[in-house]
Amino acid sequence: MKIQIPDSMELRVAKVTQKKEIKVNAFVAKEWNKWVKKNKYDHVTKKYAFAAYIDNKIAGYISLKINGGVAYLSQLIVSDAVREMGIGTSLLKKFESCARLNKCHLAYLETHEKNVAALSLYKHNGYSIIATLKNNRFHFTWYILSKNLKRV
Repeated sequence: MKIQIPDSMELRVAKVTQKKEIKVNAFVAKEWNKWVKKNKYDHVTKKYAFAAYIDNKIAGYISLKINGGVAYLSQLIVSDAVREMGIGTSLLKKFESCARLNKCHLAYLETHEKNVAALSLYKHNGYSIIATLKNNRFHFTWYILSKNLKRV
């Protein structure tokens, strides 16, 4: 059933300005919470971050999000100075370990065509490309990869 906006009312779509942001965010939170309650949707997202250190200096970093049974690797960064030393693999294993501790059955992440080293690292560690997005962000081809997590 489609409801028409009465002629006596005006519909306008406008950019959310900084001045209106607080009011709009309150609306979003209220409506989202109503929908969540009505649909019994568990949407709690847990966020984690870990750093790798060599001699007390940061050598790498990961951030991840967990929602339900799925873990998403937001960032994996390794310093150029210490590449090829296993830090990326160690951080990736920490991501998977954290996901398993949170009872996740699936890990996923994304990278793009220009990041050949990352794509190689992920494939070497059991991740498979599940989607290819051509001409995506920055006009690069992006890959979404996933890995089923077995209980250990």
